[in-house]
Amino acid sequence: MSKFAIPAVVLLTMLASSCGGGSQFSPHQLDAQSSRQLVSITVTPATADAQDFPNGEVQFSATGHFSDGTSSPIQVMWSANPPFTSVADSFGLTAKGVGQCFDGGIEGNKTVFATAPADPKLPLSQMTVFTKNVTGTAQLTCP
Repeated sequence: MSKFAIPAVVLLTMLASSCGGGSQFSPHQLDAQSSRQLVSITVTPATADAQDFPNGEVQFSATGHFSDGTSSPIQVMWSANPPFTSVADSFGLTAKGVGQCFDGGIEGNKTVFATAPADPKLPLSQMTVFTKNVTGTAQLTCP
């Protein structure tokens, strides 16, 4: 046996035993986390009448439901029209999910859209019409 064989075996053993040693998750858990996808969004309240809220301002919130069976509050892109369209409507919706009817606007039910990327690791700022997105809706009644 050569004089380099034993040190090489020791070095390979050390390298093999150190690989992945810092992870707190098993490979199966890492696969499950990396494949976790947003499958639906629930918007709360599901229906709201602007007349029932101070100054007619309704605070909406979004809960994401994921492929691994978990649910949690999520950040979404709020819009008063279908995501990535420029359809005008008669009510406003802030980036923080506060909806309000416009004075002199068209009365009736309005749809509130909450959209997020299916991949929870993708920031909202990188979401586009070409990204796989998930949208949830609620109804706002304008007097």
